[in-house]
Amino acid sequence: MMRIGPASVAMLALLPLAFGACSDNEEVAPTATPKPAETATATQAAGTATTVPVVTRPPAPASPPADGTVDPLGAGGTERWNVKANPENATGTILLKDVRMGVHPEQGGWDRIVFEFAGTARPAAVIEYVNSAAQCGSGAPVALKGAAILSFRFSGSAAHDGAGQATFAKKEIAGPGTTILEAKAWCDFEGVVGWAAGIKAKQNFKVTTLENPTRIVVDVKQ
Repeated sequence: MMRIGPASVAMLALLPLAFGACSDNEEVAPTATPKPAETATATQAAGTATTVPVVTRPPAPASPPADGTVDPLGAGGTERWNVKANPENATGTILLKDVRMGVHPEQGGWDRIVFEFAGTARPAAVIEYVNSAAQCGSGAPVALKGAAILSFRFSGSAAHDGAGQATFAKKEIAGPGTTILEAKAWCDFEGVVGWAAGIKAKQNFKVTTLENPTRIVVDVKQ
């Protein structure tokens, strides 16, 4: 049996210390720091109202006065109205070509009567309210519906040509029935053409002269 001497026992006692010293000096690999868990953020788009821009268009330019429009200036009146001839020194006879009526909605509504003439010259005219109308040759009264009579007298004009043929054969036309009830001819003699309109009541009227074709237009307020 082998005996272990005191020196050997001392050496054996020192071995654990030696191994422990080596373990203390060993470089330790760093421990990986766990990454924090990534949080998935769900972004929910909030519902937002879509505003559609409103495009405001500029108003359309005003149309020039024509058969279908009423002059926007002034409210008219009931006093006598004179229209100058154009040209003022016109010679010859200006022929009546057409008489027509219509209704227009501008400014609360108007009834319109239009006298159209052949050519470019315009006769002088007098438009006025009268108490009665009569045939210029015979003096026979002209019966008209309504409470007022509006007379139209054109100078230097005729409703027939040199051969005696009518350039506008109608002697009466029905009105639209709102303000102007009817119109009748009362003269076509010696350079004078006359018409009269039966008006529902004595209302304001306006007179407009137009060209291409030549017209004298009278609007009566409804």
